[in-house]
Amino acid sequence: MQSMHIDRGQLKNQAKEKLHKHWGEAILVGFLPIAIMFIVVIVTIIGAMAVVNTQPDNIKALQSSGTLMTQTLFSSSVGGGTNLTDLIVILLAGVMGASTSIGFLTLWRREPRQLNPLLRSLIGFRPEYIGGLLVAYIVIQLIDSIPTLLGLINNPAINVINFVLLFVLLVVDIGLSQTFLVWKDLRDTNKGGALTAIRISWQLMAGFKWQYFVMKLSFLGWWILTFLLLFIPYFWLYPYQSMTYVGFYDALKSRKPELFA
Repeated sequence: MQSMHIDRGQLKNQAKEKLHKHWGEAILVGFLPIAIMFIVVIVTIIGAMAVVNTQPDNIKALQSSGTLMTQTLFSSSVGGGTNLTDLIVILLAGVMGASTSIGFLTLWRREPRQLNPLLRSLIGFRPEYIGGLLVAYIVIQLIDSIPTLLGLINNPAINVINFVLLFVLLVVDIGLSQTFLVWKDLRDTNKGGALTAIRISWQLMAGFKWQYFVMKLSFLGWWILTFLLLFIPYFWLYPYQSMTYVGFYDALKSRKPELFA
């Protein structure tokens, strides 16, 4: 029986070993999300300013929005605009993040060994992957948006429920954190769809949620340092962190291979 413990230090050392002599490639794999997220932030700020200017009474509701997708839909409803372009940009950004995670997984496994780094980061946009990634991303975003949608109901009892839901959703998000990587492996073997990937991610993370949470916290100090140094270390930190995360996924998969049988 496989151990239920994944050694965080060993995983990070493995990530460094796999990045050795491949730092330039890894940095390029992680470059596109930086550019895409910059665009998304700008789009979100512009949308928020439009809402503030047209509907000042709805500022509080906008600030409480739990996801970028919900913010866009909300600003569309209260601002009177279509914001279809904004929504498309945010959906593409979500798929971009998922695609980059898959790109780092292929880098971890070195499959294929030789591939243009930018193409590696865009691997999720291949026809065989993008549909499932979009479905999975939208489902997860809708789940994350439950507190926001409930928050539109002006009721003190709902506020209490929302407070509890925030903690529940933290657990749910951790449980679904492997969805995009699972989808990649399922699609490669034609063994399930996007909803199956969500289910398997939840099953994979059973017994490992706390370890994953602690692993994410272990990068907090690096992120604080990155912020203090004007985000310059980001180009080193993002590949290192991403490789550690996909290594965690492979470790999970090796412990529960029956989920992929």
